This record gives sequence, C-alpha cells and structure tokens, in this order.
Amino acid sequence: MTLVVIFFVFLFSSCNNPIAKNQIPAPEEVRLQAIDYARQYIKLGAEYEWGGQDPLPRRIVVDCSGLVIRCYEYAVADYGYLLLFTDTTAAGIRQYSIELNKQDLQPGDLLFMGTDGVVSHIALFVKFENGCIYFIDSTYKPEEGINGVTERFYSDTDPHFIAFGRMLVQKL
Repeated sequence: MTLVVIFFVFLFSSCNNPIAKNQIPAPEEVRLQAIDYARQYIKLGAEYEWGGQDPLPRRIVVDCSGLVIRCYEYAVADYGYLLLFTDTTAAGIRQYSIELNKQDLQPGDLLFMGTDGVVSHIALFVKFENGCIYFIDSTYKPEEGINGVTERFYSDTDPHFIAFGRMLVQKL
C-alpha cells in the first residue's frame, strides 16, 4: 500500500514539474527560427501593448513575454516541438528554461531582466559585441523613442540582467 501511495505522489508531483515532461533545451534551429520570427515583428512594425499576444499578420501589438511566446510557438511548430507552460509572464517563463551562464548564451536564448532581482521583462538574445548584449524585445519607452519590437543592446554588465536561460521544449 505504501509503495502505491509513493508512486501516485511521484506521478502527480511530476505533472507540475516542467523538466519531468521529457523536455529538452531548445535546439539551435528552433532558437534561430525564433529570432527570425522576432525580426518579422520588427519589420512589420509591431507596437508594445501590455498583455498583448496578437499573432501575425493582423495589427500587431505584443508585450515582452507575448513576443517570446509567439516567436517560440511558431518556431517549435516548424520543427515538431511543443511548448508546455501555462504561466506566460516573464518570471513564469523562467521556470520553463534551463539557467545558463552569460558566456554560454547562443542566439535565441532568453534574457530575464528587471530591477532589484525581480524578473519583470524578457528578451531574445541575439549576440555579444564590443562588451554589449544585443537582444530583441518589446517595450514602451517613449523617452527613448521606443514603442514596440526592436533590436537594441545594453552593456553586458548592466544590472537589469538578472538571469539567462534556454527555453525547454518537448518533441512531438
């Protein structure tokens, strides 16, 4: 009887653990495809809207996590994978990624940003260049002339960077 109870506890507790669902770090082709989709958002003039997750090609409004989610949804579909998360906030997506060291970032990886150690923003890593981290995100910063999806950069020592990760996916 005790063995049966332990089995069911393990079974049901593993249902809420993203790593227990046979997920793997997103392969390079998926990450690169996510970047390609993000660049389409830039090209189409996507604007920032908090909570926005409008898919292509309607009027496009998207927030930071909506951009990452949509780009990865399109990319994983192209290569026969699934995303299996339910929390679509920047902080929630962090639970469905494996943590990386900054020097291990590859294009399409995730940048978790915020202030005081609290994740409130997410972006797609593009490249390192001249001590800067280039990324694609969606934000609204009228004082900087930004409203929507752009490719920009911060110093690689900028305190806004809280963590770095690689999206977890599941093969169909």
